[in-house]
Amino acid sequence: MGKGEETCGKFIELLRQDCILETFPELKGHAVIASPVMTPPVEEVPQYKISQNPRGTCVIINNVDFATLKQRLGSDEDQKYLAKVFKWLGFKVVEHRNKTAAEMKNLLEDLGKTVDGDCFVCCILSHGKKEGVYGTDDAVVSVDKIREPFTGINCQGLVGKPKLFFIQACRGNKNQTRVPVEADGSGDEELEMDGDDFNITIPSDTDFLIARSTTDGHYSYRKPEEGSWFIQSLCRKLENHCPKGTDIQTILLSVNDEVSSQGFMSKQMPIHEVAMRKRLVLLPV
Repeated sequence: MGKGEETCGKFIELLRQDCILETFPELKGHAVIASPVMTPPVEEVPQYKISQNPRGTCVIINNVDFATLKQRLGSDEDQKYLAKVFKWLGFKVVEHRNKTAAEMKNLLEDLGKTVDGDCFVCCILSHGKKEGVYGTDDAVVSVDKIREPFTGINCQGLVGKPKLFFIQACRGNKNQTRVPVEADGSGDEELEMDGDDFNITIPSDTDFLIARSTTDGHYSYRKPEEGSWFIQSLCRKLENHCPKGTDIQTILLSVNDEVSSQGFMSKQMPIHEVAMRKRLVLLPV
């Protein structure tokens, strides 16, 4: 079986030959030899067409300084790395820094009216809570309001096109429970957390992927001098795997594996929710 379906099928046909059955008559009663089960061919998952240059727009909103919430040190490193990687992947990168809730909502609504291309990427770096993502004025924009301008109803330019949202923010104030697997480093470095409870549901519209830095109710960690665990891992994995033709969902599994293995006392588990119809492969331009 380890040689593949085609080789296995040829071997079974060999075992059915009269000269083999005469030598090994016990094979005649074997279910596979006597009445083979025909395995239907596996249907190949289609792939989104990504051919335009630029591929589309990547918007990055990086909220660092807040009215009352703690400054998000290290988030600039995330912004720089995201901009570098998505430019390399052929996207037009639009960067915004320190936006209030109203400004975030307005700029996304304006973008939804004009954006086109084969793919759209939105990266939100901020504090978060159950109701959504914080603006710098400590007001909140719901995740539904973040994605709503890009639904099939509101954004004709992206109908049937993949829309990716990467959100770096806490979803609560709990640490992930550690489960011993193997040695995992010597100890924690200085870490910061991104807000409190943060929750969304998968949109009903198709062609959306929302990747979040942590599971419900838990912290999302960021190193002040290096950036967040999630965004830094995401960018590294995109750099490593996109040239090989690896699809985005497989890359995100690799991100999950890497981030979940970081830390000793503090743990984190990213999660992604998918309403995609096809495989998405992003090759460098």
